[in-house]
Amino acid sequence: MNDRLSIFLICLMLTAISGSMNAQQNQTQDLPLPAIPATLRTPHERASYLLAHFWDSMSFADTLRSRNPGFMEQNLVNYLSLFPHAPAEARTEAVHLLMQRAEADKPAYLLLAELAEKYLYTIGSPMQSEEHFIPFLEAIAHTPLLNDTEKSRPRFLLSAALKNRPGTIATDFAYFTPEGDHRTLHTTPSAHCLLLMFYNPDCTHCRQTIALLHDDRLFKQMLHDGLLTVLAINTENTPETAPRPEAAPRAGNRLPTDWMAGTASHTLTDNELYILPSMPTLYLLDKEKHVLLKEALPEQVLSHLAKESRNQSLHGE
Repeated sequence: MNDRLSIFLICLMLTAISGSMNAQQNQTQDLPLPAIPATLRTPHERASYLLAHFWDSMSFADTLRSRNPGFMEQNLVNYLSLFPHAPAEARTEAVHLLMQRAEADKPAYLLLAELAEKYLYTIGSPMQSEEHFIPFLEAIAHTPLLNDTEKSRPRFLLSAALKNRPGTIATDFAYFTPEGDHRTLHTTPSAHCLLLMFYNPDCTHCRQTIALLHDDRLFKQMLHDGLLTVLAINTENTPETAPRPEAAPRAGNRLPTDWMAGTASHTLTDNELYILPSMPTLYLLDKEKHVLLKEALPEQVLSHLAKESRNQSLHGE
């Protein structure tokens, strides 16, 4: 009986030790944060310093860590969580330095690139941000570590990401009105905001998006008050078929009457003026056609418009 009790106690002790070791291993998954100099006081300065020195204690030649997906993923997430608090220049410099250091080991470099794409480029990721992904793409597209074949996709993604970035003026393009008139984006009159929607009339998701936006109370109110313009561009027709009456599709595919409609000229897709990863693709522009939101979800558009409405109310506009 005593022997059985002793064995039981030993098993309990080993279990406790194992649990303690696992907890310690989980704790060591996080790289230690560098001490921030007291002279750096603003949030931007402090976040910039953390980004620049986040990986100082990491050697990419240490393949036990640099090739460990769990370790790298946890620390990259910690690293990316600092991005919203640092200016763009600091993010770019820090990422380029990180990727340069990662060139010490190709498998580790590829793992880091894969994780960056997972968190910053994948739709649905809470950290998804094309602007935050661009510095990684810049580094990957120019690294001597990879050959041209390996760099072809990053180069394409970089080219797409650099088109119509938030803050820049949206690229002009030609389209046909339902009446057959030729018009361009830049000559299209718009209100305080312009929602540019590229769509296919027979696309189920497009119809769902149109309904979601049209049924939103604030969205309809801003249209009614002249604070919002919607321009829906059908990308399916060709110049030879234009002008195809936009109201001609089946009743379920009709656009709301207070939306502007158009059919894209072939130059839109032939010259890849806009990358259209899915249908519909939404851009929110200001009155001067600066890009506010790029390839946005309808929920993001509605959230931005709600913020715009609150700001106008505060300023009595």
